[in-house]
Amino acid sequence: MRFCGRLRRVRSAGLLGLAACALTLSATAQSDDAEPDEPPPIARGVAPREVGRPTVRLDRLELPAGFPRHTELERHFREQLKRAARRADWGAKRGSKIEYRVKLEELSVRDGERVVHVRCTALGSLPKGRTTRTFIDFGGNPNERDKVVRHVLEIVARGVVTRLAAIERERRTSAPAN
Repeated sequence: MRFCGRLRRVRSAGLLGLAACALTLSATAQSDDAEPDEPPPIARGVAPREVGRPTVRLDRLELPAGFPRHTELERHFREQLKRAARRADWGAKRGSKIEYRVKLEELSVRDGERVVHVRCTALGSLPKGRTTRTFIDFGGNPNERDKVVRHVLEIVARGVVTRLAAIERERRTSAPAN
């Protein structure tokens, strides 16, 4: 037991040494060509957001036949879509309005041997026919059936909104500036 504790301390000290070395190297490796006021280069799609955010609104949510309306699951899915839309980078500034639609094509839950399988397919769309489809087949503990279904809806909401935001962001960058 004492050996493991000593090994853990040595390993963490080694990681701290590597981090300090990396910081030192990055501080000394700056080029002389860069302007001092110029921000560092950032990967595409990860750029700092413009001041403010666009108004993003879920225009319509269509649910599959047989899905009980106005249930806790529908409320949870709407909430997750709203949360994902707030966090997504739409590539638009304050004052812009973006509307999107989501159609939950399939939500099926079936019990297997010691596992519950949840299948979900959602179709997201923006104006002018731009669409994306998200699919997931997920398994979990049958004792936590509701929790697994909610988790699948969270994943699908994030997936469909993130892809719609990427489509909108690309459309805005490729469109000529007016």
